[in-house]
Amino acid sequence: MGMDVHGLNPVIRKESTSEILKEDWTKLSEDDLGKYFEAKQQQEEDNPGIYFRNNVWWWRPLWDYVWKLCGDDDCVEAFDFAADRVITREQYEEGHHNSGAEINVHQAELIALRLNHAIKMGWTKKYKEQYETDTKDDEHQYPFHEDNVKAFAEFCKDSGGFSIQ
Repeated sequence: MGMDVHGLNPVIRKESTSEILKEDWTKLSEDDLGKYFEAKQQQEEDNPGIYFRNNVWWWRPLWDYVWKLCGDDDCVEAFDFAADRVITREQYEEGHHNSGAEINVHQAELIALRLNHAIKMGWTKKYKEQYETDTKDDEHQYPFHEDNVKAFAEFCKDSGGFSIQ
């Protein structure tokens, strides 16, 4: 199971030149279907705001980290941004399910800013170290990596808001 996160109004930095993307993929031959999905993957790589995916093992710690930076969880002083809370508890909870939780464009941009700031300040690295210490003895450790945080921040910045499905 995974979390498919779709940009609501993504920034298109590079238009695809592949004609196959204009086709109805459900009617393509097996050979053309492979070409379709290759072109679609390239389009998503060229335009990171279109789509972000994590399996549930990667998503949960990432979304929990977003909550630390952008929710109303004040348990970690280093992450306390007193100015405003970006996401609600309801959005956080729905974000752990494939229920279609939506984050608007303003929220998505603020999430990107806070994630990038935390990375720049070294907080993400510190959080990772503490996370690994806290979960070392857990039978099912969910991975947390800075590269995943960076990729999600890039997605958020260009997503135009997003839906978690």
